[in-house]
Amino acid sequence: MLAALQLCTGNGESFRNDKMMPQIQPQRAIFLSLFVLLCLTLLGARPLSAQEGAPMNSGAVSPNDVNEIAKDLWCPLCSGVRLDACELKACEQMRDMIAVQLEEGQNKEQIKAYFLEQYGPQVMGEPPLQGFNLLAWILPFAALAGGGIFVWRRLRKMIVQKPQPAGVLTPAVEEKYHQQLEEELKRYG
Repeated sequence: MLAALQLCTGNGESFRNDKMMPQIQPQRAIFLSLFVLLCLTLLGARPLSAQEGAPMNSGAVSPNDVNEIAKDLWCPLCSGVRLDACELKACEQMRDMIAVQLEEGQNKEQIKAYFLEQYGPQVMGEPPLQGFNLLAWILPFAALAGGGIFVWRRLRKMIVQKPQPAGVLTPAVEEKYHQQLEEELKRYG
């Protein structure tokens, strides 16, 4: 910036020598600018917390206790987002409900059963091992096994090929080909 100011004057004089702007040493200017930058950074910083949102009702239940249960549950509104990672207000309320239930003394399985009853099987993130949903557990393995057998049989066929018997030529057909060969040799040779 100083060079730009010198160019603007036209005569090469510096504004530094002016009485309005005192001369600052380069090391001091760097130190001062770093200090100002550090102060601005610290003013803009805010403390981080493990879980934002409404504070828990009691100090007895920690956010880690809530997240321990919430990581096994899935957001019923978002597709493929765990409850401990979802940022929706509804999920925040669900985490608060987990905290309340933990304060009441309920265990992990009771809380999961409550959410299963309230939101259905999609909140568990996996289909139950019963009824029609059992196919969701069996079909992937059956398809993988069937595909493996198919590939194995195809590879075996490609590797072990049965020799094809050569066609037996009758003397009349062999004589015909021999004459055709002789004619072409005379024509081109």
